[in-house]
Amino acid sequence: MTKPLNDLFSKYRSILNIRDVSLLIYSNVINNIVYNVSQFVLTILGFYTMSVFGVALVYVLYALSSMARLFSGVIIDVFGRERRALVINNALIAMLFLIAFLILTIMGINTLSLVLVLIVIVIGMSLYTMMGTIRSALIKDLLGNDNEKITLYTSLNNTLRSMISVFSTVVSGYLLFLSIHITKYLILSSAILSIIALAPPLILMEYHGRVTAGTNAQVIRRGFVRFGELFKGNIGFRAIILTVTVTYLLIISLDVLSYSILSLYYNVALLAGIDSLFGYAGATIGSMLTPRFRVSRLRVIYVILTMALIIGLGFGIIPMFIRSLVIAVPLLFMVNLIYNIFINAFFTAVGSTLISVVPRGEFGIVYSSAWVLFTASQIVSAVIWAFMGSVIGAPKAMIITMATGIMASLVFNTVYGKVSLKEEKDGVK
Repeated sequence: MTKPLNDLFSKYRSILNIRDVSLLIYSNVINNIVYNVSQFVLTILGFYTMSVFGVALVYVLYALSSMARLFSGVIIDVFGRERRALVINNALIAMLFLIAFLILTIMGINTLSLVLVLIVIVIGMSLYTMMGTIRSALIKDLLGNDNEKITLYTSLNNTLRSMISVFSTVVSGYLLFLSIHITKYLILSSAILSIIALAPPLILMEYHGRVTAGTNAQVIRRGFVRFGELFKGNIGFRAIILTVTVTYLLIISLDVLSYSILSLYYNVALLAGIDSLFGYAGATIGSMLTPRFRVSRLRVIYVILTMALIIGLGFGIIPMFIRSLVIAVPLLFMVNLIYNIFINAFFTAVGSTLISVVPRGEFGIVYSSAWVLFTASQIVSAVIWAFMGSVIGAPKAMIITMATGIMASLVFNTVYGKVSLKEEKDGVK
């Protein structure tokens, strides 16, 4: 049982023995503590104290995240120097959380202060998503665009992030359970951690990132043009974009349905914390397992996705046939755990592949353009399936969604399953 894991970590040590990569992982893990504590605080405050406003903020966060990813692509393609952009971004996040701390300190815990703090936190979390594109650009260069190294890095990074997320969610959840007034101290700790995460890239990282010859706004237009050219001419890139877009449309934004089902048994605010723990635990296992899958062909990715969808059917089937609180809740959370193993293995593989196949010259705009498309589909999905769930019931809507996803996955596997990502990557200039 332990031998496969020992072999896997030996592979990590032998291939990813790069100081700059280690520093980037460190910075990312620390920032992920900030993100998860803030996300948990946002969820508790939004759903528990102002339910309508909290739900609205979820959709605002999706939209801001989309714009932030696009803006990050503009920054690194127009101005270059990803390391500098990473440092500035972190400094802005720290400043926003300090502002949120001061608001709660001066105004106290009341409706107006919570509204202001929630808005500030949402902006800070959207800036966090911006750093994803910047880090991916650095990783692409640091690892020489080697698909195996990128997959290993993504898996290790996601594993560490998920492990620390479990810890940070438990701690922040327990502290908030003790008193809502601890909120401001959690926000202050997030600001301090954001500053701590600045130090390694600022002081130690040797690689500064690609430097452009000069500011050139034309690169934005060329980036979008290149995205279209890649989509038309590179079958591997097109397959990845279509797969992830359809996946988001069908399953990823269905948290509203799963919460609707599980809220039949639990308070939604409490559910958010418990559900996230299972999600992070599944993400840890899935990310650790990903390097053991050979993703030179897309078929492996589609098999992982199909398994996740089949397991996900349990979200709809269990509450339709089992009404007992004692039986249904443990089963639903177990399904959630297993589902997250497969879905996170899928996204680890897809994320690594997307980084690998996008050309470095227009990486910022092309990569962030893809994520803008994914985020847009996520928003559309949430609206569509929230309506469907209210009309026909969340369990039935979940079954329809998962069944549709399985059929779409099988179709993609038939059309694109034999595409070699390595060949497509080598064919991109």
